[in-house]
Amino acid sequence: MPSIQNLKYLLALKQQLHFSKAAAVCFVSQSTLSAGISKLEQDLNVQLVERTNKSVLFTPLGEKVVKYAEKVLFSMQDLVAIANQNFLESIIKIGVIPTISAYLLPKFIAKVKEKYPKLKLVIIEDTSPNLLLKIEQLKLDFAIFAFPFAEKENIVQVVSFIDDLVLVKHKNTQNNELLLLEQGHCLREHILDNINKAKLSQHTCTSLETLVTMINMEIGVSFLPKIAIDSGILDKYPTLSIDKNQIKLSRDIGIVYRKNNPNQDDILALSLFLK
Repeated sequence: MPSIQNLKYLLALKQQLHFSKAAAVCFVSQSTLSAGISKLEQDLNVQLVERTNKSVLFTPLGEKVVKYAEKVLFSMQDLVAIANQNFLESIIKIGVIPTISAYLLPKFIAKVKEKYPKLKLVIIEDTSPNLLLKIEQLKLDFAIFAFPFAEKENIVQVVSFIDDLVLVKHKNTQNNELLLLEQGHCLREHILDNINKAKLSQHTCTSLETLVTMINMEIGVSFLPKIAIDSGILDKYPTLSIDKNQIKLSRDIGIVYRKNNPNQDDILALSLFLK
């Protein structure tokens, strides 16, 4: 049977496509890694890699073996996780998108810590596509997301509550151009999916706080999450108002995690604190 270590060497080589770089990632010498790959080919009785002076090419069989090797290593990590720790007394990594983090995390973390005082949370803020990639790579236990979001075969989506999107404008503005966050923020897509005739502003923002500042400067109007408004994002801007005649927009807030995650029940228990 092939060794787990040699499977790790194979995955590193696939990621780096360079023997010396793969060896550095694995903290071994190039000769050790090369010998491990050769032993793996011997154990499986197939050629996995074509070696040249300038490049590394994976054979068709090598590509297939890499995919199965990933599954084997993920399963081994799951096995170790189950055997060695209580999930709710461990260190877990949670991803969260920027349009949620500042407004939802304080209460969420406080409730979780009150219920599970031994649990340590590491929060990683990023865009939805980047967080999904981290979940698939086992770098996150789960992430707090906004939906709808394109479903993936190996990712589970669970909705916790509905967050209204509220149209905010300056009381004196005549400029109704729609301000949006920049590409990569799912809030932008949620708004555009439901607004067909609005004139879009050429300005874009990297955060909701900047968006509010630009509304206050009468550069345009925008839809803001109700959780942000409830958290006081408009408190410093008395000249801003909510348009109560707006069309009804909303998004779902919930979590995503890798299918077959061995800690699924505990993750679902934590998601209840989002409501």
